[in-house]
Amino acid sequence: MCAVVTGAMLVAGVGTASAAPGVTPADVTLKLGPGGSTTIAKTVSTPAIPPKPDITFLIDTTGSMGGVISNVRTNANTILSNVASAQPDAQFAVAEYKDAGDATPFRVAQNLTANQSDVTNGINSLAASGGGDYPEDGINGLFQVASGAVAFRPNSTRIVLLIGDAPSHDPSNGHTLADAISALQAADITVLAFDLSGLNSTGQATAITNATGGQLFSGLNASEVSDTILTALHNLPVTVTHQLRDCDPNLSVSLTPGSRTVTSGDDATFTETVSVGAGAVPGSTITCKVDFLLNGVLSPGFTETITEQVPKATPSIATTPSGQVPAGGNVSDTATLSGGYHPTGTVTFQLYGPGDTTCTTPIATRTGTVSGSGTAASGNIAAGGVGTYRWVASYSGDAANNPVTSPCGDEQVVVVKATPGIATTPSGSVPAGGVVSDTATVSGGYHPTGTVTFQLYGPGDTACTTPIATRSSTLSGSGTAASGDVTIGAAGTYRWTATYSGNADNNSVTSPCSDEQVTVTPQRLTGRAYGLTASAALAGIQLVNIAPVPDTGHISTTSTSATSVPCTATLSGLISAHALCAKVATTEFPGKSVATASIDDTTIGITGIPVITVKTVNSSSTTTCAGSTGTTTIAFLKVGGTVVIAEPTTIQPNTAIDVGVVKLVLNEQKSFSTPDKGLTVNAVHVTVDALGLAKTNVVLASSESDIGNCP
Repeated sequence: MCAVVTGAMLVAGVGTASAAPGVTPADVTLKLGPGGSTTIAKTVSTPAIPPKPDITFLIDTTGSMGGVISNVRTNANTILSNVASAQPDAQFAVAEYKDAGDATPFRVAQNLTANQSDVTNGINSLAASGGGDYPEDGINGLFQVASGAVAFRPNSTRIVLLIGDAPSHDPSNGHTLADAISALQAADITVLAFDLSGLNSTGQATAITNATGGQLFSGLNASEVSDTILTALHNLPVTVTHQLRDCDPNLSVSLTPGSRTVTSGDDATFTETVSVGAGAVPGSTITCKVDFLLNGVLSPGFTETITEQVPKATPSIATTPSGQVPAGGNVSDTATLSGGYHPTGTVTFQLYGPGDTTCTTPIATRTGTVSGSGTAASGNIAAGGVGTYRWVASYSGDAANNPVTSPCGDEQVVVVKATPGIATTPSGSVPAGGVVSDTATVSGGYHPTGTVTFQLYGPGDTACTTPIATRSSTLSGSGTAASGDVTIGAAGTYRWTATYSGNADNNSVTSPCSDEQVTVTPQRLTGRAYGLTASAALAGIQLVNIAPVPDTGHISTTSTSATSVPCTATLSGLISAHALCAKVATTEFPGKSVATASIDDTTIGITGIPVITVKTVNSSSTTTCAGSTGTTTIAFLKVGGTVVIAEPTTIQPNTAIDVGVVKLVLNEQKSFSTPDKGLTVNAVHVTVDALGLAKTNVVLASSESDIGNCP
């Protein structure tokens, strides 16, 4: 028969009430860089009753246990409801043990079920009877429960409520205390022992509860059993461990300590260390789940989700602008990204003009794609005028990299004055005294404006030292300028130089001396002079035949010269004369040809013709490019008995006088233009062409001058 032992109730492991069951914080969002780590204080608030409880009532139903059974039966619904309220997935079983001599020493009245009515019915089926001696068969009952008599669920919190008032036989139905403890440990069962004055009299209950992590409640009376069961179920040890699930390889999580055991309903605290691997991709989001297990069981609300938002990398940008260029030349920029994480995307290059020192308004924008080596190029952009330009390069960023922009002023490009080319076209060859000109074309450079100064240098000034003429002209929109006409002097090689003035964006430039030569050709100066020529013939008989005498011959030159022949002192015969002279003089520039002839005391005495007497006759012919002039002076002229000129007289051109059969032309002037300009001046031209008389043709003092190659 069982004895009832009363005594004080011992409650172990009662902790401080905690927050609602679960893990705090349950969701963690981090922004650690690759290789970074942090610690997080974790609190696991355990439930008042451990999760997924499988609770088996194992009650001594021998004859002395009637009051206890009645108390449990009376409070069964309260016990069941209280547990189910804390853990809705709780299940219960009911088993009894008696003494070895009883007909049924062990029976499962209700196997595990969540149906509280069935459990109540199982408890109500218990009745106190039997028990032949003081020890009962409790060890056998524990062994049977642990060995499969009760179908515990996998991963459940397995609790056996051992209720009795007497120790067990040992061995019991062939099972020792050690056998029972081993079976309980193998089944991961915690035993809560409720001693009604004798259950632990031999120390068996202490051994069992200590070995299974349970508790012993001693000194109870029958009326205290139900309340003590409720208290015991709220003060069970809970071991909190953790496991990682669905974790990115670059996210590691550890907790210190690795496990912690607290009384159910209390908080278990940990230091959680989260580390991000160096291989984590910037800009990516990686996660890890940490399941906190209570007595090896995962319950809803006990999973922490760690979300790591790996910050984007921030690369550095280094730029290399092109060097100094002339106005209008091409400038460019190159950007190189370093650091970061395999940057892709584009770089936008913006060019800012002179004066825009804060890079406010771009004058050109270009975009380059980032290459595999991290570089991008703007390509060429034509710069404008002189000044300091500035580049700014802006990297777009991508999924793994932040945008980055180079500072204004880091990339300066100096644009200097351009040096244009100058090409000239002088006029062609001209005669002395003509006009020359020059034309210049300024090309290249940057929209050249301004003036061109033309300087002309005379023959012999091969170094272009002293200009003889200077002209200026404004450069046209097409880049050309003209000197206009310049009248030149003597023949020779002249040289032009053309100097472009330059402007704000262009250097001045001068064509080389001798690049623009102009050939000036001299005048062709010709002339002839003689004193007398005569012919007379009668009936086919030549009476007089005098070639020009004295005769300079045809003179042709381009230089200054004087050609004279010795004067003829006396000419006798039918025609006689004294002091016959002839001369031709030329001047190179201004071109002039002067011919003069003179004769004195001339007598023309041909049979049948009146005697003609002439005193001192002079003729001259002068020709320049402006034209020709001629003069004749006669001191005295008489034909037969007729005095035509009595005193020295300047004769008007082409004065014609007839005296009988004698025809006279005084100051006879004959102009010609083929091939050159010129004038022939005969002082006296005598002709007789009468029947029966000698046909006579006499010229006194003939002068001829002419000029060619005039402008």
